[in-house]
Amino acid sequence: MGILSHIEKLRDRAEQSVLSLPALMIKSETLADNIIHGEHARKKSGTGEKFWQYREYDASDRPQDIDWRQSAKGDQVFIKQKEWQITRKVFLWCAGGPSMSFASNEAAYSKQECAQILSLSLALLLKKAKEQIGIYGEERTGRSEETMAKITEFLFQRSAIDETLPDTESLSMPRHAFFIGAGDFLRPIEEIERSFISLSKQTQSALIIQVLDPTEIDLSYNGRIRFKAPNGDKEIINHVASVRQAYQERIIEHIETVQNLAESYQWHYVFHRTDNDIEVTLRQIWQILSMGEHEQ
Repeated sequence: MGILSHIEKLRDRAEQSVLSLPALMIKSETLADNIIHGEHARKKSGTGEKFWQYREYDASDRPQDIDWRQSAKGDQVFIKQKEWQITRKVFLWCAGGPSMSFASNEAAYSKQECAQILSLSLALLLKKAKEQIGIYGEERTGRSEETMAKITEFLFQRSAIDETLPDTESLSMPRHAFFIGAGDFLRPIEEIERSFISLSKQTQSALIIQVLDPTEIDLSYNGRIRFKAPNGDKEIINHVASVRQAYQERIIEHIETVQNLAESYQWHYVFHRTDNDIEVTLRQIWQILSMGEHEQ
């Protein structure tokens, strides 16, 4: 009976996701169009003069392309890529499950919806930029309508799939591809660190998008509150205000740790609150992807 109940809940979440699909697709297409308008030609890495990104040196690279200053910061040898003249492969991943479905009264969208909109908008922008797009764990990439339909289906099925971190143990991607992952990343830091270590063995280029609801950051409740975890555990706090400061310190520390972990691998990190304008965050992400700026 427990298994049947679980299947019914998954089906309900999937049906709700499908019902919201047209609105979220329209939102994603609108955001992508807003950003594309007025955009100049995107910079790509290759033999140009402008800096695009650092990546680890391999046997196929020219020794004169080694950036000794960047390499001196650690144990790896890096080259400084210039404007890219070949198409990049970008693989998308989006978290799913009960934790992602949360939305407070202050939020415009649930965490799941924000992650879906950001991911689909980026897929549309990457398609317009002639990039090869795919789903993390699958080999095929492309930019055809069929590919976009498959990515859209993947993103909007995430509501019914309880996956809070990418399955880096059984899934993989090409070494020099770019990974974009969106989720709340609220798992214990030890689990996130293991996931990032495993992912870093697959790629040197990644963007981590952490999406949180404002109440998960501010704990803006008052009085006696009963909290229910995604796994069903419940806890009653008689006076929320008495634990607010300690909670806020812990969540801020968690967010900063996730960011530091991502940046320790030379990855990009972007934070989004679900009560903030999605377009502002999308523009921030698109600037990172189009300009290839690396904060050192």
